Amino acid sequence: MTKNRIGICEWVFPVQGPDALSWAARLGYDGIQIAECGGYETGYPLLKPDVQEAYRSVQQETGIEIQALHLWSLCRMACMIHPLKSAAGKLALTYIQKAIDSCRQMRIPRLMLTSGFLCQIKNQKDFDIFSQYLSAACKMAEDAGIRVVFESALTPNEILEMCRRVKGLKICYDLFNPFRFALGDPVEEIEEIGLEYIDHIHAKDGPANMVGCSLLGKGVGRYHDIIALLRKLGYSGWLVTENYYNAPPISTNMSFDEAARQDLETMRAFE
Repeated sequence: MTKNRIGICEWVFPVQGPDALSWAARLGYDGIQIAECGGYETGYPLLKPDVQEAYRSVQQETGIEIQALHLWSLCRMACMIHPLKSAAGKLALTYIQKAIDSCRQMRIPRLMLTSGFLCQIKNQKDFDIFSQYLSAACKMAEDAGIRVVFESALTPNEILEMCRRVKGLKICYDLFNPFRFALGDPVEEIEEIGLEYIDHIHAKDGPANMVGCSLLGKGVGRYHDIIALLRKLGYSGWLVTENYYNAPPISTNMSFDEAARQDLETMRAFE
């Protein structure tokens, strides 16, 4: 089996930007999934040469890879459930284009778009409109050699329908979303969706009360069962932890570094 690369999400750190890259590298991670430093609300900082150079310098010094750019703030702006020609829609499309430009300039291979928070898909109308944004994003990204990856709390049937509608779309599968949103069993879901549509995995676990996160394999998320299935299926993509090590209940019992390193060791065992 191809060696899986192991990453961590920037927003689980108590710092942001290049400092998070340095920290992730020091812990031993292969890569990091970054957010957009505020994006639209802060003047698209990832398009600024000095900001890009700060990221590039850390990458050259440490060898860490930027696995993906996640439009973290866009899913909190409710844009992608409004028609494309609306004011909100035009803002979203501009935002996506600028993010693709950032990915191209910074050599980031993936752009993540999420249905969540204020952009949660709740009905067929939302689904239809969101699919139009994903189609537009995939067309914009294709020329730049960027892959668009979609994360959601949709059912497997809905995910497959979205992938059928949107040419070239792949998904980020979050291991704990089925538990947190009472959707079903991820072991069954992964087999139903199939590896052909899964770009990478968000590795996450949590306690029975669904408050906060647990170390991988220590909560109710059936982490080891899921990993056994992924190994059986031959999964060779990224495993990217999205556990919040700086918040309770994890932070109650150990330091950020201890927790993040323990999960890194757990994910390395996949290989």
